[in-house]
Amino acid sequence: MATRRTYRSSQGKSIDLGALLLQNETVRAVGNMGVNARGDRIDNKGTVVDSKVQQSKRQYNKQIGPQDSIPQASRAPVADVIPPAPVAPDPYELQKSNSKEAEAFKETRRAEKATAKAAKATKPKVVKTPVVDESFLDIDPTPAPVVEVVPEPVAVAPEPVAVAPTPASGLADAIARAKTIKQEQLKTPRQLAQEKSGVKKI
Repeated sequence: MATRRTYRSSQGKSIDLGALLLQNETVRAVGNMGVNARGDRIDNKGTVVDSKVQQSKRQYNKQIGPQDSIPQASRAPVADVIPPAPVAPDPYELQKSNSKEAEAFKETRRAEKATAKAAKATKPKVVKTPVVDESFLDIDPTPAPVVEVVPEPVAVAPEPVAVAPTPASGLADAIARAKTIKQEQLKTPRQLAQEKSGVKKI
C-alpha cells in the first residue's frame, strides 16, 4: 500500500503523510480500544490477535452469508432460477415457410387487425364544445314576466285620545316631586366673570 500524500507545512517543509502511515501502522493506537494504527486487534504485548481483514470478512459473512463455503456444484444454475421467456416465432421465417404454423400466425394477425378496426369504429367520438360563461352579461335575452304586486289593506289603529292628568294629591306625589332633582353644571370663575355686567377691563 504505497500511498503518496505530500503536504507542505507552514514553515515550507514537505511532509509525506502516506509514508508516515505505512511506517507506523503496527504501532499501538492511542485510546482504550486495543488496536494498532491499521485496525488490527492487539494484546498487551502488541502482538496481533485478530487482523482487520479477518474482522471485515466476519462482518460480511454475518450480513450477507459465507460466499467461500458454497461449492460450485450446489449452486443452482441461472437457467433453473429464471424460466426462459416464451419466444414468438420470427415473422420473416414464417413468411418463408408455407407450413400450417405460418398460416395460423397470419390468421391471428388478421383477426387482431379486424378487432382493432372494429373497436376503433365503435369508439364514440368526443366533440369538445367551448363552455361560455354568460353570467357576466347584463342583457337577458328573454324578458322577465311582469308581476304586479297588490298591497294588502293595512288596518289603521285609532289615534289615542289624550287624557288630562288629574292634579296630584297625596303623600306619594309629594315624595315624587321631592325626588325630582334638577342638576346644573357648576360654572367656572371665568364664566362667572363673563356674566357680570359692567366694565370688565380697565
